[in-house]
Amino acid sequence: MERETIRENEGFIIEVISRIDKWLAEIAGWVVFCMMLCISYDVFMRYLFDMPTKWSFEVSTYMMVVVVFLGGGWTLPSGGHVNVDIVIKNLSPKKRALADLITSIFAIFYLTIFTYESIRFTYEAWSEDIRSSEYLGWPLWPMRAFLIVGGLFLCLEFIFKLIRTWKQLRNS
Repeated sequence: MERETIRENEGFIIEVISRIDKWLAEIAGWVVFCMMLCISYDVFMRYLFDMPTKWSFEVSTYMMVVVVFLGGGWTLPSGGHVNVDIVIKNLSPKKRALADLITSIFAIFYLTIFTYESIRFTYEAWSEDIRSSEYLGWPLWPMRAFLIVGGLFLCLEFIFKLIRTWKQLRNS
């Protein structure tokens, strides 16, 4: 009875995290749209009125950070991250699963360190009121907080991939 409850909870947690990842990816999509508007406005002002904006590049850079880190968790289970297919495609399914298991372990290790350091990096910007050196001079901690969110959700997705791959190896 306890094992079934654990499996049900495991499935529920994975489902909730997957929904959050999808929601974050949708936000990232809207940010891409806003970034397109921002860049288009800058181009329009520069070439039609010879009045480039001073803020567009900085805002677009921040939006790119948001897009990359909010979309990272959703990209993994959807198969959008980079793979070395030339090596993997010739392996047997069992060896391919073993390679996935090993790369997931390394990714979890890296992302754990990345997320921890991102927390320190963000806290430093918040506690010392570090601001951008660009035109707007915005506080940097909100942008750095996206590193934490992205690292955490990508790490969780690699943990889920590790669990799925482990089950696949055990059943084969």
